[in-house]
Amino acid sequence: MTAASETPTDALRDHAARWFARVHSGEATHAEIDACAAWRRSDPAHEAAYQRVSFLWEASRHLPEDKLRALAAPPATQPAARAPGRRRFALATAGLCAASTAGVIAWPWLQSGALQYEASLDTMDGARREIPLPDGSLLNLNANTRLRVTFREKRRHVELETGQAFFTVRADAARPFIVQAGDATVTVTGTRFDVWHDELGTRIAVASGTVRVWTASWWHGIDQDLSADQAIDVAPDGRSTPVLPVQAENLAAWRLGKVIFDDTPLPLAVQEINRYLPQGVTLRAPLLHNYRVAAVFSIDDPQSMLSALPAIAPVRLQRQSDGSTVVLPR
Repeated sequence: MTAASETPTDALRDHAARWFARVHSGEATHAEIDACAAWRRSDPAHEAAYQRVSFLWEASRHLPEDKLRALAAPPATQPAARAPGRRRFALATAGLCAASTAGVIAWPWLQSGALQYEASLDTMDGARREIPLPDGSLLNLNANTRLRVTFREKRRHVELETGQAFFTVRADAARPFIVQAGDATVTVTGTRFDVWHDELGTRIAVASGTVRVWTASWWHGIDQDLSADQAIDVAPDGRSTPVLPVQAENLAAWRLGKVIFDDTPLPLAVQEINRYLPQGVTLRAPLLHNYRVAAVFSIDDPQSMLSALPAIAPVRLQRQSDGSTVVLPR
């Protein structure tokens, strides 16, 4: 086996280092962990590169903090003492590999600081919660929502696993507030915004202030700035829509016990109704997926939302023996 085949390319090594850093950052989503595992399985060279990074990481754990910081810092510009030909090349290559990998791995840890607060929060069918956070921010959780909050010295992080949450973020320019929802990452310092995330995608909508949304995978993607009364939809594959107009009062509706459908696509309306009912509702009307509805309902009477569907859309309801409902075209 040649030396070239034993050592991963720079690009492969860097890719492995970034995967390793993300997975061990404490902030990786379940989807990212699964994607990393799939990347490692897809090619033996990927797994070999990942194991090399893991070995370097284990070795770096025995270094004093000042040495680890030195590895993470930009390299010095002065030339190093010359070593004989082949040995000089090998030492330089090994040093660059170690410094690059240690820098990638150490950077999130050096930047984030010590853990200060951690909590897993959720709601059940039909339930809503208002939760104050230790930094003075406020979370409002809609029904069937699950998220994880992690506060460190230099960053505040929330992973929205599923559901809907409204964030009132206390301003702190030195400590950004980051929300991860699938392939969308929202970064703010202080503002009010709403995030809805499930298997169909993610919607970020801003009530006041501004947010920056990073879409697609964590190592590459597109930045989009949103201001008040603006929203963006992100598909499960990371593709995002252009900026969409929204009304701030509609963003607050669910927190006041109301559901407002305002030119809402029928699939999204059924999806929203599903949030509040213990029995499932399934839409089987592919020709009506672009049909839009308008109505206002009380969250505390979810059955009335379902019963009213035939009055606001050309559909009929078929009750199932298990208590669920199928929505069919008329």
